[in-house]
Amino acid sequence: MEKKVRVLEVFGEPISNGGQESFVINIVQHINHEHLAIDMLTPYYCDNSYYEDIVKSFGGTIYTFGLSFEPGKSRFNINDKIDAFFKEHPYDVVHIHSGSISILCIMAHFAKKNHVKKIIVHSHCAAEHKTLKYRLTRMASYPYIMSAPTDYCACSVVAGEWKYPKAIVDHKLKVLKNGVDLEKFAFNEETKREIRKKLAIPEDAFVLGHVGRFSYQKNHEYLIRIFAEVRKRNEHAVLMLIGDGENKPDVKKQIEELHLTDSVRFCGLVNNVNDYMQAMDVFVLPSRYEGLPIVGVEAQ
Repeated sequence: MEKKVRVLEVFGEPISNGGQESFVINIVQHINHEHLAIDMLTPYYCDNSYYEDIVKSFGGTIYTFGLSFEPGKSRFNINDKIDAFFKEHPYDVVHIHSGSISILCIMAHFAKKNHVKKIIVHSHCAAEHKTLKYRLTRMASYPYIMSAPTDYCACSVVAGEWKYPKAIVDHKLKVLKNGVDLEKFAFNEETKREIRKKLAIPEDAFVLGHVGRFSYQKNHEYLIRIFAEVRKRNEHAVLMLIGDGENKPDVKKQIEELHLTDSVRFCGLVNNVNDYMQAMDVFVLPSRYEGLPIVGVEAQ
């Protein structure tokens, strides 16, 4: 029997319902696994049982370390665990996904140290401002990002420019656009009615929708101000919010202060975003920064 190529998809964030996970799951569901053995890894946690079932269905495993996910803080607490993992689990290909330069470097460094032949780093987003912290991180990462990976990918040129040196962007960058299954997102009137009924939204309501983590990047506070203005013009307007995250309590407080509670639907984390989008009349994405947001493509 032919030996399969062992592939590890690595995430620098928890495996939940984010765009990176969606991109990878979409890909692995549409490729031939005959010659591939694909696993996934996050240093944090996986709280998406739907994705776990998909990975298990093709014989893969999702590995987690159970570390606390604290965006913006040092990532070096993963070093020893990553090194030990690569020592115990040999792979032919390691494909690293993250919005963090330091994660891309750390993962690539330890993959190379443990003799992985093909190391792919994949940038999925840009950022808002080039802060001092960003510039220092770029400088510190330069030796690692230039030497450890064998391949450089990004969802857009902008996302590539944010993570990689100019020499890489000009000569080695591969832009992999975030595609979606068009049939899943084709409009369906029946699904629209079902979702609106489930959320107690009148059929004649004007529905705005958003999909994204409740975080600084996604700019929910501006989204709520937008909706407040819409409500002044249309008292039957409804806002659907799909997702979860650290800023959710602040968003709820803002909604209460603006007396919008009865007009907002918190849908939580869902794996059938395509169905929920059917219920929306307008999709709003006021992010402070993105790379190439999959939800934007899905909404189109």
